[in-house]
Amino acid sequence: MVIEQALFHIIDGQQMAFEKKFYELSDIFRNAQGCEKFKLIRGIENPQNYVLQIHWIDLAAHTDVFMKTEEFQHWFIALKPFLARKIEMQHFENTL
Repeated sequence: MVIEQALFHIIDGQQMAFEKKFYELSDIFRNAQGCEKFKLIRGIENPQNYVLQIHWIDLAAHTDVFMKTEEFQHWFIALKPFLARKIEMQHFENTL
């Protein structure tokens, strides 16, 4: 299993609109091949920061399959207006 962590910096004052749009489009992850689960969490000290955490069956399911779909492109285009800067993404694996 691979855990993707994407950090979103949202334009201040746009947090609720971002959350609404994200939840409207969240079926993209529920229906994605290789996606086991996901969650979006909001920063407490910096409420304009969000972390999207997605559990993929492997790295290829995310980078070679999901990110090349039209659904992903539509999702990204819909959320891009809320971004204050580029999404910071990393992949992790369990060690314990």
